[in-house]
Amino acid sequence: ADRARLAAGTPGFSGADLKNLVNEAALLAARERSETVAMRHFDEARDKLLLGATRTLVIQPEERHRLAVHESGHTLVAYFLPNVDPLYKVTIIPRGHALGGTQLLPEQERYTLPEDYLRDRLVVMLAGRTAEHALLGSVSSGADDDIRQATALARAMVARWGMSEEIGPMDLRESEEHPFLGREIAQPRHFSETSAQAVDHAVRELLRAAEARATEVIGAHRPELARLIDALQEHETLER
Repeated sequence: ADRARLAAGTPGFSGADLKNLVNEAALLAARERSETVAMRHFDEARDKLLLGATRTLVIQPEERHRLAVHESGHTLVAYFLPNVDPLYKVTIIPRGHALGGTQLLPEQERYTLPEDYLRDRLVVMLAGRTAEHALLGSVSSGADDDIRQATALARAMVARWGMSEEIGPMDLRESEEHPFLGREIAQPRHFSETSAQAVDHAVRELLRAAEARATEVIGAHRPELARLIDALQEHETLER
């Protein structure tokens, strides 16, 4: 059962990634002078590889509460939306560059991404910021990466995958990923400024719709959100 859980938690890992995972887990077990490598060692190793090492930061109570609100927003909305990957865990323990995180795990590897799945992903991405606004009356810079990822996804949906009624099936991307450098490189634009503005408008509409849906879900489940925030502040990490 543990092997199946470990396999489910590492979709897309290459052989080298799995080797690193096993090595990290063995190092953690050795530091504890454990006779065996337990599932908790594999879980911690996986989190370290995906999210970075745990950081010790002195976070003030008010900021910690905002962080719990933010991550609970992501988690609550992911739980109630029908087309989202299952929840794995949520944490307000700082790791890598992040102060917390909500992890979703696909139950199988995906090779195509349906539009309803992508639209729900946008809602989850913006739900942390939405929860802050709904419960605290303001937003914070903690949504920086969420907004960046949501904007990039919405732009791909509009300009690459034809998922906007306004734009239709037309390639209007402004950059191309270089196959050897692994990063996007700006290309000469082959479309008009009018088309560029239409893309911007369609992206904005997608993000606004996602934000409105997040607000709707959070508004319908305020008691559950409050319980989740309290539990997260008490335990710091919650499993599915």
